Amino acid sequence: MTGLEKIKEKIEEQSRENCEKIFAETNLKIKKMIAEAREEGNRRATETVEAAQREADKRNAVSKSTAESITRNRYLEIRNAILNDIISAAYLEIEKFSDEEYFDMIFSLCKKNIQPGECIMHMNGYDLSRIPDGFEEKINSAVFETSAVTIGEKAVDIENGFILDYGDITVNCTLRAVFDENMDELKDMLSKELF
Repeated sequence: MTGLEKIKEKIEEQSRENCEKIFAETNLKIKKMIAEAREEGNRRATETVEAAQREADKRNAVSKSTAESITRNRYLEIRNAILNDIISAAYLEIEKFSDEEYFDMIFSLCKKNIQPGECIMHMNGYDLSRIPDGFEEKINSAVFETSAVTIGEKAVDIENGFILDYGDITVNCTLRAVFDENMDELKDMLSKELF
């Protein structure tokens, strides 16, 4: 094995270790957020259910059916509000990511959304200013069999994430678009965890 191959192997191993570390740290953060959200969700759900029950008892003389319907609907509204709050908090948590964590996420998102062919990855000015050295090469190394990515030099007006431009086709990988696209799945996952 040549010296260059040993260096390459060492770099790849360090990269794998860094990715595993970041993944583990992210999982811990997510578990902590879920635990906190579960606690807050249970507290808020309990308060809501108790308030709704009091409301139902007052209206019981008029119509037990109506009171149960109000309770159920209100519970679902609060539950949905809790889920929306948790998802919004998770979105805002991304702003606290270090550059390394952020670009590891961007790398994973790119690999997941890349399509065959050549494309330009457009980013906002802030992300372009902090892009890690060798990031474009890292992406192309991961997708070289089917795709080629060039990072656009001109900033675009997006909040975060990126857009893949294939000429006639664009793939919106802004984090807001990714969250919106996966909203139902995120809510289902959180509902199973919390309720």
